[in-house]
Amino acid sequence: MKNTKFSLLALLPLLTTVLASCGGQTVQENDNGVTYVHVLNAEDYIDEDLLGEFEDYIYERDGKRVSIIYDTYDTNETMYNTIQTGKTSYDLICASDYMVQRLANEGYLHRIDHNDVPFYNNFVSEFLSNDDPSNPGKLNLLKVNNDEGSFELDDYSAGYMWGTLGILYNPEYILNFNSEAFDNDPEWKDLSHDERISKIVETFEGDDGYSFLWNPLLNGTISIKDSMRDTYAIGNFEVFKDFYLSESTYDERNEKFNDSTNDTIELIKNKLIELKGNIFGFEVDSGKNDIVTQKIGVNVAWSGDAVNSINRGYYADDDWTIPREDPVDLYYSAPKLGANVWMDIWATPESSVPGYYESDTYKYTLEFLDYLNMPENSIRNVYYNGYTSFITSGTNTNYDEEEAKAMLAYMLYSYDLSDGDENSDYESYDLYDVTPFFNFTEEFTVDLSYVSGEILEEEVDDRTFTFKKDENGEVKILIRTDFDSFEGRLLKAQYPEASTIDSLYVMNDYGPQNDKIVQMWEDVKVNPLPLWITITLIVFLVLFIGYLGSYKLIRIIKLKNRKKMRENSSK
Repeated sequence: MKNTKFSLLALLPLLTTVLASCGGQTVQENDNGVTYVHVLNAEDYIDEDLLGEFEDYIYERDGKRVSIIYDTYDTNETMYNTIQTGKTSYDLICASDYMVQRLANEGYLHRIDHNDVPFYNNFVSEFLSNDDPSNPGKLNLLKVNNDEGSFELDDYSAGYMWGTLGILYNPEYILNFNSEAFDNDPEWKDLSHDERISKIVETFEGDDGYSFLWNPLLNGTISIKDSMRDTYAIGNFEVFKDFYLSESTYDERNEKFNDSTNDTIELIKNKLIELKGNIFGFEVDSGKNDIVTQKIGVNVAWSGDAVNSINRGYYADDDWTIPREDPVDLYYSAPKLGANVWMDIWATPESSVPGYYESDTYKYTLEFLDYLNMPENSIRNVYYNGYTSFITSGTNTNYDEEEAKAMLAYMLYSYDLSDGDENSDYESYDLYDVTPFFNFTEEFTVDLSYVSGEILEEEVDDRTFTFKKDENGEVKILIRTDFDSFEGRLLKAQYPEASTIDSLYVMNDYGPQNDKIVQMWEDVKVNPLPLWITITLIVFLVLFIGYLGSYKLIRIIKLKNRKKMRENSSK
C-alpha cells in the first residue's frame, strides 16, 4: 500500500460513509447524495465494466447516484474470516456453496426473497433452483439449520456460476511421456496411436475415469488440486466406486458422496496417499497453465478453468482470435461414474443496523444482484470468465421473447456447427442433449442475430434454429457438434451430458467433521516416506553417526599422544 498524504477535510464525506459501515452495513448517504453498495467477490470473476454501467443505468432510470465499492478475495476461507470478524462489512458477497452454507448455518446471512430479484426468479435454471420437492434444484438439496429454523440454501442465495469438478487431459502428452509403458502394457501395446487416443478419451469419460488416475501408465503426468474438498471428492468416488455403480437411488448416492464418518475419512486418506505416489504434484491455480505449456498431461480441474485451458491451447493470442499453427488439443471429462457439481452463489450478510432493509443501500444491493442476472449481462460474464451461468432461457417467462432465448442463442452461436436448418444431415454431427439445464416447455425458434449487436460486440450470423416437441410431447434441446472438434470439447466442459444428470452430486459443508478432514488432508500431503527411502536414511544416519564417533575418538587419541610427546620432550 502506498503512503500518501490527504486533506482530512477533503476526505470527510467519504470517511463518514466508511465509518458508518464498519461493523455493519450503513444506511447513510454521504454529503454528495451517493449510495454506496459494498460488494465482495472472488478475483477475476466478473466483467468489471458492468459495475460502472450499472451506476449509469440507475442514474438514467432513477436520477440516483449509486457507487459500487468492489473488493475481491483469493480463497473462500479468506472471505469467511472477513465476514466472521466483522472488521469490514459488505452488502453483497459471492462465495462457493459450502462456504455460504456455513455462514448461513452460523447466522451471518439474511434470506433473499427471489421475488425481489425478478430476472433471476424468471430465468434461473430449474436444474439449479427449483423448490418443487419432486424435482428439487441442486441448491435446494443443500440444507441450512440455524436459530431461525431449517431452510434450503436456496433461501439464502441467488446463484451466479456453476460447473463440475472433472479431469482435464492431453492424450498426446500422456502417450509421449510414458510411451514405453504403453508399448509394454498388454491392453495397449497392439493398439495404433489413434486407437490409443480414443481409448484414453473413452476411459476418462467412463466408469473408470477416476480409477485411471491411479494407473501407473499416467505416472508423473498428473497434478491434483491442493484442496481437501475437491480431492476428497475424487477419493470418495474411487473408494465407493462399486456403490455408485449399484442399483441405489440418487438420494442414497448423494448421501454417500457426503459421507465424512471417521472410517470413511481413513479409507479416503489411504487411497489419496496411494494416488500421491502417481502424481507430478499439487497445485492451486497453476494447473490450468501447466497443461497448456505441457508441463503436465492431466489436471483435476474445475470446468471453467478447463474452458480457459482448452481455449488457450487452441488460440495463439490472448484475445482468442488467432488459432495456433500447432494447437494443444485438450479434453475435459466429468466421468460417467459421477461428478461434483459446485456452485458459486450470491448472498447478503445479516445487518443489525436499524432501518437497513428499508434503505436505498439494500434496495440497490438487490438491484445490482438482479442487474447481473439480466440474460445479456449473464452472457457477458460467461464470455469473460468461461464458466456456466445459473441464468438460462425458457418459454415460461413474461419477458421479451428474444431476451428469454438469449443464453441459448449464445450457446448455439458458440458451439453448434450446423447451419440451423432443421433438415440438416444429422448423421454428420454428434447430437448433444442439454435439455435438463434449460426451461423450455413450448416449441420455439431462436434467431442468433439477437446476440450480435445487443450483447456481443462482434458480428453474429443470422442463423435460426427451430426446436419442436418430440413424440412424447417434450421439447429437446440438441446441439449439433463434433466431440473431437474444438467447439465440441468446449461444449462438454461447460455442460454435462443429459444422460449423466443422475450422477451429478452436491457436497455439503463438513460441519463438525471439518477439523478431522483438515487433518486427513495434512496427513496426505506429508505422509511417511516409502519404506526403502526410510531404510536408506536410517542406514545413512547410523553410518554418519558412526563416522562422527570414530572421528571424535581418533581425535581424542591423537590429542593424548601429542600431549604425551610434549611431556616427554620437556624432560
